[in-house]
Amino acid sequence: MNELIPVVDLQNGNSILRCIHYPPITNEPKSAIRADQHEDINLITLLVGSSADGLQILMKNGDWISVTSLPEYIVVNVGDMLQRLTNNKLKSTTHRVVNPLKKSWHTSRFSIPFFLHPRSEMSLVCLTNCINTNHLKQYADVTAGEYFDERLKEIGLKKLNSLISC
Repeated sequence: MNELIPVVDLQNGNSILRCIHYPPITNEPKSAIRADQHEDINLITLLVGSSADGLQILMKNGDWISVTSLPEYIVVNVGDMLQRLTNNKLKSTTHRVVNPLKKSWHTSRFSIPFFLHPRSEMSLVCLTNCINTNHLKQYADVTAGEYFDERLKEIGLKKLNSLISC
């Protein structure tokens, strides 16, 4: 029997729509990278258009390719939660943002990604049809909230709880 992918309840989840502004470049940058390579924590990221080029994704062969987010398209990135859920069958999209060509330094870049997060109590237990003798289970069982909290601590966006002794 085929296992169905669980229904993802997004109501009261931690999804966020974020407006990211990359200001014009006024001085010679130290690096060609505006946002270093990373993967998103969430299930999927939806990117509907951006005001300028700069987004790149890492291919399996190690090459970076530019992705233009045109107004009539939606760029969909797999996030870490979906990677866990599928036991690495779907890989989280490694991406970065690079500086524009020098002739475009005077312009801003705007990007408005929607980070789709499930409710905190949703299970991220690997789907059974993504586990077999050739592809063993890669992750411990956690909820979306537990995983989100763990990742925020790892990247320094949430402080570890510390005990204060009197």
